[in-house]
Amino acid sequence: MDSTKENTTDPYTLSASASTPQGHVAEFLLIANDGAFVDTFDFSFVIGSYHFMVWNPDPTAGPGMALDSILSDLGYTGNYATLLPASADLEMYRAIFVCVGIYPSNYVITNTSPEAAAIEDYLTAGGNVYLEGGDVWYYDPLGSGYNFCPLFGISATDDGTSDGGPFVGQNTTFTEEMNFNYAGENSFIDHISPTGTGFLIFRDGDQMYDCGVANDANAGYKTVGLSFELGGLIDASGPSTREALLDSIMHFFGITTGIDELTKLDARALTMQVAPNPFSNLIKISFSIGHSAESIELKIYDATGRLIKSLDPVPSTENHASSVFWNGTDGRGRRLPAGVYFVTLNTETQSETQKIILVE
Repeated sequence: MDSTKENTTDPYTLSASASTPQGHVAEFLLIANDGAFVDTFDFSFVIGSYHFMVWNPDPTAGPGMALDSILSDLGYTGNYATLLPASADLEMYRAIFVCVGIYPSNYVITNTSPEAAAIEDYLTAGGNVYLEGGDVWYYDPLGSGYNFCPLFGISATDDGTSDGGPFVGQNTTFTEEMNFNYAGENSFIDHISPTGTGFLIFRDGDQMYDCGVANDANAGYKTVGLSFELGGLIDASGPSTREALLDSIMHFFGITTGIDELTKLDARALTMQVAPNPFSNLIKISFSIGHSAESIELKIYDATGRLIKSLDPVPSTENHASSVFWNGTDGRGRRLPAGVYFVTLNTETQSETQKIILVE
C-alpha cells in the first residue's frame, strides 16, 4: 500500500436491524474504483459485540462464577465458559476475563496450547484481557506454562507463600482508596511488579509485596493481572467492593454500560479534563468538542453504573472549550459519600468517560 485516504467529514455509516443477533459477524466486500484501477477488500465487524467473556478453567469454579455474576449485575452483557472459544470467536468480546485458580486447584495454560495462542492473538488485535492466578506469573513459566508477563507489563519476582491479604489499592490509579480482606484460596501467591508500560494497582498490606498490575500497552490493548482471586475478596464500605473494582477495571478497558458502540464515527477530537481529582468540595469538568454539537449530555454515575446526577453543560461550538462544576451532590442536592464516581460526556457521535474520586 503506497497511499491512504481518509473521509472524516462525510463518513460512511453502517447500521443493522435491531433484530440482528448479538455477536453476529457481518462480512463485507468493498470494491474500490479509480479510473482504470479496481481492487477489492474483505472486512468484517461484530454487530452488538458482548462486553465480556469469563473463561473459567479453574477446578474451583466459585471465584470465576462470582466475576460473571457481578459483571452481569452491573449491567454488562457477556458469556461464561469453561472452554475457551477459538480465536475467531473471541473478537465478539470486548474483554476476556481468565481465572486459572490457586495451587493446588489451578489450571496451567501451557506454552503450546491453543488457549495461549488465542489469548495472544486477541491481545495483539487490540483486545482487553484480565488474568488472575497464584502460579500463572512466576511458577508456571518455569515449567511448561506460557509466560504472559511480557504481554501484561509484569515482572514476576517470587513464588510467594500462603500469606495473601489484605490487598491495598494504589494512589493515582483506579484502585485508589480500595482495601480488601481476603477469603479466597491462599497458597503460593506470586509476587508481581510492573515493568515497561505496566503500573502497580495492588500490594499486600502486611507483607508489602506487589500482587496486582495493570497495563496500558503501546500496542493498543489493555490488561490487568492479579496473583489472587478477585472473587475471594471481602467487600467493605465503598469503594472497597468487588462491584466497584470490577466496574473500575471495565472503565479502564474503555467499556461502560449504556453507551452506543458506534460513538466514534466522527473522528474529530473530543477531550475532557477533571480537576482537582481527588476532590472534596468542588470539581471542574472541562471539555472541548471538535465539531458543533446539537446535543450534549454530562452525567455522573456511581461505581455500580447507577445514574447519580445530570449536569447542564453550556452548548459547545466547534473547538470551543466549556466547563461545568460539580459539588459532590446527587440530583436532590444530598451530599454523596466518599468513593469512586464517573463523569460521562455524550454528543450525537462521541462519548468520553473519566473516573473521579470524592473524598471527605
